[in-house]
Amino acid sequence: MVKYILYILRWTVLAIPGALFFNKVKEIFGIENVYLAMIISQAMMGAMVYFVDRLIFTSGAVLIPWEIKPRGVCVDCGHVGTCYRMPGEKCCETEQNGDNCFRCEKCAVKKLTSAPTH
Repeated sequence: MVKYILYILRWTVLAIPGALFFNKVKEIFGIENVYLAMIISQAMMGAMVYFVDRLIFTSGAVLIPWEIKPRGVCVDCGHVGTCYRMPGEKCCETEQNGDNCFRCEKCAVKKLTSAPTH
């Protein structure tokens, strides 16, 4: 849910600069066709915003308190069902290292109770 809120917030914050960028693209390139100017401006904005999205969704800079996968496979016991990403684990790290860090409720509780305290 945190990732979703950040994603929506990013779209909202970039709405006005996106419109200004669209107008600048029309002006600089002398494009009168609205659709062509929109495609060009969106492609350029997308190229820039890619790095912001990468920071939000894959860098681990945003720690997720709990992430629930309604139908997942537990990394510890292989149980198929509702699985949870543990608090403090990096967002989207499954794509980066191939590790599935979702756990069933039983294994999640076991990991939480056995986790070292700092």
